[in-house]
Amino acid sequence: MRVIEHNQLTPGTVAASVITVGNFDGVHRGHEALIGRVVRRARELGVESVVYTFHPHPLQILNPAYCPPLLTSFEERLARIADLGVDLIVWARFDREYAAQEPRQFVTRTLVGALGVKEIWVGPDFGFGRERRGSIGLLREVGSQVGFRVEVLPECRLGGEVVSSTRIRRAVAEADFETAARLLGRPFSIHGPVIHGAARGRRLGFPTANVLPREECLPPPGVYAAWAQTPQGEFPAAVNIGPNPTFGASSSGVEAYLLDFTGDLYGKELRLRPVARIRGEIAFRSVDDLVDHIRSDVREVRRVLGLAPEAARAAP
Repeated sequence: MRVIEHNQLTPGTVAASVITVGNFDGVHRGHEALIGRVVRRARELGVESVVYTFHPHPLQILNPAYCPPLLTSFEERLARIADLGVDLIVWARFDREYAAQEPRQFVTRTLVGALGVKEIWVGPDFGFGRERRGSIGLLREVGSQVGFRVEVLPECRLGGEVVSSTRIRRAVAEADFETAARLLGRPFSIHGPVIHGAARGRRLGFPTANVLPREECLPPPGVYAAWAQTPQGEFPAAVNIGPNPTFGASSSGVEAYLLDFTGDLYGKELRLRPVARIRGEIAFRSVDDLVDHIRSDVREVRRVLGLAPEAARAAP
């Protein structure tokens, strides 16, 4: 599998291919179905399978106020697409100059001239090019002229519900991790490097790992029961997402207290898989109240995750 940037393309980079084009944020079940079809058809035709995507998200450039929080980082998006068995990922560095190209120019120069498209697979709401003037109709028109087919895969549904990045974001915003996992095809997770924080948790007896999330889409502020994947294995965790109002903090963060864990995680990658929201964010009257509540949170995390209470675990 290869990954190349759009500006590295030249005429004939790929002799013949089956292609799909899109943002693919989250790489959810619908994306998997579409990309899977591309991979199968490419193998049947004896040509390369190609996924063409963008970075950053077009709305981050064209209308930042309307750009949704992303479910996956760019790096994870590429990795998950690669796992689906494609031969080539092409990504375009999206800026205003790129956005200004005419749709027909994109089809003839990029899809046909550089990537040798024989079939292109898209979803029913597909649009592309300057001001999204490009349409499935335009693809079919050009395809009939130069010799490629356009296939439209119906929208993916699970239990009568359309699978979409928008629906998954709403599930995450509602802390509905069961729905998010069902539509993603895997558990929703937050991951990133562990960075140095204010060390308040350590002073309180609950040392936390401060995670700098690579994802932009986060659950609402509160405390969560979660599983934490570390280089040493998986551990239960109480995770606080949001500001820390007890100490007057206004900026949001992700802090994980790993139960039954000892070790140094600074600089390591940590992946958090939230299971349930325990409570919302609270500004406590005193540090003692906060500590008492953290103890209660830890007991609730153990209960939610189906673990034995700490006292029972410590008994001989």
